[in-house]
Amino acid sequence: MSDDRIWHPSRLLLALPGLVTVLLILVGSVPIGAPLVGPVLPAFGMIAVFVFAVQRPDLMPHWLAFLIGLAQDLVTGGPLGLNALLLMVVQAVCAGQRRFLVGRPFALAWAGFAVIALPAALAQWLIACIYFAEIVPIGDVMLQAGSTVALFPFVAAPLLYVAHRLGQEQPA
Repeated sequence: MSDDRIWHPSRLLLALPGLVTVLLILVGSVPIGAPLVGPVLPAFGMIAVFVFAVQRPDLMPHWLAFLIGLAQDLVTGGPLGLNALLLMVVQAVCAGQRRFLVGRPFALAWAGFAVIALPAALAQWLIACIYFAEIVPIGDVMLQAGSTVALFPFVAAPLLYVAHRLGQEQPA
């Protein structure tokens, strides 16, 4: 009998990126009160998808990014499919560019995330405008993007630790 078919408790660790990302989405759905601007919802799920798609793309496949985005849409009450689409695109871009990000200084990963998060926020705003058939205030979207990029080091550092503890990418 092949050893691949035997279930072992260590295989449960392979579900950790998805579970942690869903937990971050739940935490991120609680508004952070920002003085003078109102509630802000940082995109913690996008940070997790970015980190795991770069570090362990085998544990953050397209379908998982889609399901996580769908869960985020359901939790936040946003247009159904919006975050699912965005997180799939983020996953695809990160997995495709990982050779430029793996093993590089943390500041480069942070800059890489900003390069992905800001256009994703603009795409989110554009899709929301089309969905609601009106111009949605862009300030809220940019505040979300800015707070997400600013909080990246605090969220990504523990995620990077988890990704490194899970070991190297397993060949298909």
